[in-house]
Amino acid sequence: MRPTETRFISLMAVSVLLACSFLSPSIALAAGLNEDFDGGGTTPFAFTTTSGATPPAILSGGPSGNYARITYLEGSDNRSIAFDENPSVTGPAPYGLRMLFNFRLSDDAANAAAGGCCGSAADGLGMGLFVTSLYGVSGGIDPGAAGTWERPAFAGAVTVGLDIFQNIDVVNLNWNGVEIASTDLHGFFDLNDNVWHRMIVEALPDGANARVNLSIVGDVFGVTSTQVVFSGLSVPGLDLSNLPGYRLIAGGRTGGAYATGDLDNISLVALVPEPSTMALLLCGAGMLLIRSRARR
Repeated sequence: MRPTETRFISLMAVSVLLACSFLSPSIALAAGLNEDFDGGGTTPFAFTTTSGATPPAILSGGPSGNYARITYLEGSDNRSIAFDENPSVTGPAPYGLRMLFNFRLSDDAANAAAGGCCGSAADGLGMGLFVTSLYGVSGGIDPGAAGTWERPAFAGAVTVGLDIFQNIDVVNLNWNGVEIASTDLHGFFDLNDNVWHRMIVEALPDGANARVNLSIVGDVFGVTSTQVVFSGLSVPGLDLSNLPGYRLIAGGRTGGAYATGDLDNISLVALVPEPSTMALLLCGAGMLLIRSRARR
């Protein structure tokens, strides 16, 4: 190779390295499902009442406007809110998924005042992604009709449950009918204190498995604090790159003890690479090309 060619390739390599030094890999959010119950929703949904006297409804007067009430201070509620499959957030998610929602559960004193038993509010709420081959692509459905929404271990679903019965504050993560992990926050975080909290769940690819980060922003409209529940939790067999079609469904239930269960500001998005990440990949390809040229 002539000296002039060598100098030219060296200059190219330096230029590429300088350009790439300003880039760093990052992840952005794609369009997805968003529902604030104030008319800004992107995906149709339907309520289903399996049992209980008062049907779920959209109520006004929340700190950010309207919200959905799933359960009431009454016995044997079991009901759900099911969103239609959203074309922008279904199927494979090779870069990951993020689910967020606000929740509020009433306290033990409200249960006692309403005539509930057991000295504890009950039972809780759950939310997750349900495969459409089992749960349909649209319309109302209550997967919890034959199970428990606070421990929502359903086939073909990845879910988060909030269990408050008998003075506990358990957060659990479930995949395909199996509880992957649960932790009791009682003593340092109260799930049912009449306050709005925000759940943040992020699933990231790990080969044919996934790793899940889950945290709760406490008192999201007041003096906030963040409680990390799971960090890098391995979920065997949750292959995000080969996810089938799915839809978001949530629900709740009561028994002899009661709790109001409210939801708001629900969001589900697929993660996608930022343009800078794609540029970084191109930088790597450019360096390989220069190296190949230099070897000739």
